Amino acid sequence: MMQRRDLRVTAWRLPAWRLTAFAATVVIALAALTARLVQIQLFEGGSYRAQALANQIRLIPVAAPRGIIVDRRGTILARSRPSFVVALIPSEVNDLESELTSLAGIIHVSKASLTRRLLHHRGIDYPSFAAVAANEPYGPVVLATNLPVPTVARLSEVLTDLPGVDLEVQPIRDYPEGALGSHLIGYVGAITQDEFERRKFEGYSPNDVIGKDGLEITYDDYLRGRPGGERVVVDATGAVVSNVRLGARPAVPGDTLITNVDWRLQRIVEVALADGLRAAGRGHRLSGAVVAEDPWTGGILALASYPNYNPNDFAGDRWKRVSFDLTDSSQPLFDRAIAAATPTGSTFKMVTGSAALTEGVVKVDQIIDDTGGWNCGGYYARDIAAGGLGDTTFVPALAASSDGYFFRLAWWLGNARLRKYALAFGLDAKSGIDLPGENEGNWPTNAWELRAFGVPMEPSEACFLGIGQGAMQATPLQMVNIASAVINGGTLYRPQLVREIRDPNGGLIIRFAPRVIRHVPVTPSALGAVREGMAKVTDPGGTAYGLAIDGLPYSGKTGTVETAGGNGPNTTWFVAWAPTTHPQFALAVFVDRSGGYGATVAAPIAREILVKYFNKKP
Repeated sequence: MMQRRDLRVTAWRLPAWRLTAFAATVVIALAALTARLVQIQLFEGGSYRAQALANQIRLIPVAAPRGIIVDRRGTILARSRPSFVVALIPSEVNDLESELTSLAGIIHVSKASLTRRLLHHRGIDYPSFAAVAANEPYGPVVLATNLPVPTVARLSEVLTDLPGVDLEVQPIRDYPEGALGSHLIGYVGAITQDEFERRKFEGYSPNDVIGKDGLEITYDDYLRGRPGGERVVVDATGAVVSNVRLGARPAVPGDTLITNVDWRLQRIVEVALADGLRAAGRGHRLSGAVVAEDPWTGGILALASYPNYNPNDFAGDRWKRVSFDLTDSSQPLFDRAIAAATPTGSTFKMVTGSAALTEGVVKVDQIIDDTGGWNCGGYYARDIAAGGLGDTTFVPALAASSDGYFFRLAWWLGNARLRKYALAFGLDAKSGIDLPGENEGNWPTNAWELRAFGVPMEPSEACFLGIGQGAMQATPLQMVNIASAVINGGTLYRPQLVREIRDPNGGLIIRFAPRVIRHVPVTPSALGAVREGMAKVTDPGGTAYGLAIDGLPYSGKTGTVETAGGNGPNTTWFVAWAPTTHPQFALAVFVDRSGGYGATVAAPIAREILVKYFNKKP
């Protein structure tokens, strides 16, 4: 018989150590959570509140006044002036059509014009106001500038009835001297969409006004300042909360540019150039340029290009004048002082002469029978002066600018050595002046001529290159830099417009010391002979005879360039410095396709500059 087994059920019990561990975990978690809540609420609450508020705050920007530009003595060349502007904050507008209609009647600007400015700005063409509001909800989109005070008063009275319409005082760029110095100062304009996309990571905003040319663009980072504006609160949809206004953030003005420019000289240069071009043109519009440089530092004392333009037209949205400047065939915006590269005529004999004397292919006192021409490898090159000078030496040949004499010097040097010295004096390369748009010019090589003309370079070309003809090209800036190197003993400086930059409080940020490009490998005696020949330019036999100035000995070199193979009007040049003994500045005068000769067109302009600047009798 099977024996019955006792079955006992034992109740399950949680082990005490597990219960203790669970309780401890809960307590620790609650303690950590409590500690974190205390940290967030009591210790970091202010920080998180500030971050949350920052997410709700938007800045409606107000432009900073751009820094001023002055000449070496403090004369103001560019500044910012306050201007009343009316702008639109798209996200605050309730009824666009009604508000534009009211605004047009108050400020006396057509509704069509206001609409055009609203939909077409910064180089963007918006299809509708909705697109503007979506892309620029906080604007401000400037609709009109330079509002007169009576208009401002009328608008102020009804501003509360025009939500989204904002009346502001904004800095507008102002150029007290108008068109004078326009090519060195430059101009400003609203940033375009392309410019913004390129520069937004540098701190630029979609509503910035930026430099477009001249010093305004070269030093834009210093001049533009730091914008301020009005801080507003927005809700979750991004709409401005109209009854909450925060304190404004003040704008910080831009830095000050102190230039090397002598504004008295600049005025004289501009007037003499314009008058000389009108006289030579005889009813036809001519163009030209003048550059004046300190030969001892490379500082640019004056730089003028004609025709010029008024940069206030660009700052003040004078679109008719701006359209003329952009489209006129005379190209007022083209800076001929640094970008017009042409053959230089006999002014280049400064280089050929110093090279020939340095290389020893001729001696300064060597008598040469100048017959008025030279056989350049089978091609007989002739001087315009038939018969030449006869027996002559270097100094009188340079003063008289004898092509027959310099043909043989150039032939003896050859293409390779001519190129060596042309490049050493800075041709076929940009000088590095602190302006945009510089042209490096050209010095031909065999490879260049094969590309350009499909034929190799001929040895005979040396004769014409040596007198500044042929395929060589240089700018007025390059020629004045060569003249400075001849004056100072062979140091080629980097031309510099800005001398120093200071912050709005006058503190020094940068001072630009003279910078040497290179020392030209010519002998002091060679440069001395070139200076001696150029000092006789107004003597009997000199090419500028009759243009002497009583009480002011000066040196110079004329240049005349044929155009269109001799069938077009000549381009004329004159390079000079004064006084002869210790020059204060060097000059290069260039007149494009003026007809005549360097002595009859360009040299009288230089003479007028020297007469006026040194207060001499005409």
